Amino acid sequence: MNITLLIVLAGALAGSMVTAAADTPPKFDVTPGCKEAAAINQEMDLAVSQDYQSCMKDEDSAKTELDQSWSKYTADEKRRCVGQTEVGGMPSYVEVLECLLVTVNVGNPVPPMGSAGTGADSKPLVGVKKAKMQKNQQQKAQ
Repeated sequence: MNITLLIVLAGALAGSMVTAAADTPPKFDVTPGCKEAAAINQEMDLAVSQDYQSCMKDEDSAKTELDQSWSKYTADEKRRCVGQTEVGGMPSYVEVLECLLVTVNVGNPVPPMGSAGTGADSKPLVGVKKAKMQKNQQQKAQ
């Protein structure tokens, strides 16, 4: 009986630790993504491009914001947004944050980039997200 009780308690404790760990912001290595973003920008010789350091700064800023606001999002929103950014092998805090911000504003979505109604709320694509978009455009052009 005592062994059964210990096993049940250990299982309950382990389950609560997994739940707590799952409810923390993701931990990504964004270095490869920022390196690729900088390389793509340099290769394309863009007039306005983002270098590695500014990409890392954007990612650090997004991570800080996620750390502060993570608890206000639902588990489904978090799971979906983290899952979306991991597709393609270049996870990004900027992408997770943007996905969550759009999810919260589902009733009042932000207009897509490049639309005629660009206002003060629109933000330029940065970092890994910008690199992914540019890479997709290159692949479509080929």
